[in-house]
Amino acid sequence: MHSIMFVFKRNPELTLEEFYHHYEYIHGPIAKRLPRLVEYRQHPSRKAGQGDGSYVGDFNEFDAASVYTFESAEAAEIAWDSEIGKLLDEDTHRLLDPKTMITLPVTVREVFRK
Repeated sequence: MHSIMFVFKRNPELTLEEFYHHYEYIHGPIAKRLPRLVEYRQHPSRKAGQGDGSYVGDFNEFDAASVYTFESAEAAEIAWDSEIGKLLDEDTHRLLDPKTMITLPVTVREVFRK
């Protein structure tokens, strides 16, 4: 599997509520149409609180993270180069501040699931 995580802040022209709505109802439906996509997960941030361990700091430095998983690197390239990939890229620039985005190639390793 080939997974990529994107961690980002919203476009400063959007309120947090507008960002979350766009992320779930506009961006997500475009993303799930990517060819050869195996899994897509959205992780909108939330306010830190009880149960979040000993983390100290501003938990909401970033507004969300997305993880895309493809069968292979080749499948990912096909997806990003597709018409849907181009549409998703255009929407990405409306949704978030690209200067803040962290692109993190990851290996998904399930350790435990109940």
